[in-house]
This record gives sequence, structure tokens and C-alpha cells, in this order.
Amino acid sequence: MMQEIAAYWDKQSAIWREEKQDAWTQPVTQQWLTYFKLLLPRLQGNRVLEVGTASGYFANILAQAGYEVTAVDISENMITEAKAVSAALNVPVNYQVMDAQQLAFPENRFDLVFTRLMTWTTPDVKTFYRECFKVLTPGGLLLNFDGDFGACRFSQEGHEKYPADIMEEANRIKSQLDISKHPRPAKDVAILQAAGFVEVSAAAREDEVLLQPEGTSDLFELKGYKPLH
Repeated sequence: MMQEIAAYWDKQSAIWREEKQDAWTQPVTQQWLTYFKLLLPRLQGNRVLEVGTASGYFANILAQAGYEVTAVDISENMITEAKAVSAALNVPVNYQVMDAQQLAFPENRFDLVFTRLMTWTTPDVKTFYRECFKVLTPGGLLLNFDGDFGACRFSQEGHEKYPADIMEEANRIKSQLDISKHPRPAKDVAILQAAGFVEVSAAAREDEVLLQPEGTSDLFELKGYKPLH
């Protein structure tokens, strides 16, 4: 299953880089930069792990916001694109190819684990959240932006630049995953609480936290902290 998911993202790597390159000139990039800058003083430190970095868009924003960034992705092609983007921007990011369900880092390593639009393609979300708990420092924050896509059907319309039938492939992968069978983020909240996270919240949407017009994004903002003691 993981090989199928990696191949799915490999096919889109160049297009993701192209689209995110365009995003650097859009207001959303400054909105994210402001968001991460305001978040930083509330954390225990500045070490962040981004899981599912794709072509490195958020990794570079995080670095520019003052974080020490490690970024991983299961797609080798995505990591290749991300390294090229960071080199062109002269931004320091430690990139690694890695399965989100097996984070090869020491315990208590990161002050923030950030991910966006990744858990909907994760076969074992419970294991991923437990791995996040392991690598977070006491008081560390898990921050996940994602959507409740289980019941929806992705369409190729609007994705004409992408490989033919890529949305059908997404639908096929999504239909096989357990997380698609549950309402989100309610299921995520329950999993995080069972894993030991505290102050778990999924009350906000992405457009709210970025101060965008209502309806700009339907992604949820999911947060949970590793206890201090």
C-alpha cells in the first residue's frame, strides 16, 4: 500500500513544485508566514518536523519564520523537488525520505510537528499520531490541517495539468483507507486523546486561523499537545 501511495505522489512532484512556485507571489504565503511567526513564541522551542512536505512549500515558509526545519515525505521525487526549491531560495531545510508511520527520530526531538493534506492518504493514522507523540518534546504541539474527504469523490476537472486519471487513483487509494470510513476531525480527536495528547482541539477552520474570507478553505485545524509531565 505504501508503495502505491508513494508512486501516486511521485507522479505529481513536478506539478506540485510548479503550483507552489506560483503561490509565493500570492497573499496566502504571507498569511502562512504570519501565522507561523505568531505561533513560534507559544512553543517550547523552534525545532519543527513537517511530515508530508511534498515540494517543500511549507518547509521553506517555516524556515523563513524562524524555525529549525526537518521535513520528510514518502515520495523520493517530492524530496528531490523540495531540495531544489530550498537551494534556489537559499533556505536551510533538512529533507529526508521517510514513511510518516515510522518516524526515524529520537524521542522528545521536536517542539512542533506540522502536516497538511497528508493524513487523508495515511493507511494507519493511529500509528502516525503515536509516532508524533513520541518525537514531540514535552509540551510540544501537533498541528494538522486536513479535510473530511471520505465521502467525497475527487474529480479530474480543475486538475488538467495533472497526470491523466490521477484523481481516480486518489479515489481508489482513499477508498481503501480506514480513516476514510470515519467522520473527521471527530475521529482524529478521539485518536489523539487515546494516544495521550491533551488540549486537543479541532474547533477552527484553516480560513479562520489565516484570517481569510469565510469559505476560502474547508480544511480543519487539528491541534494536540504532549503533556509537560
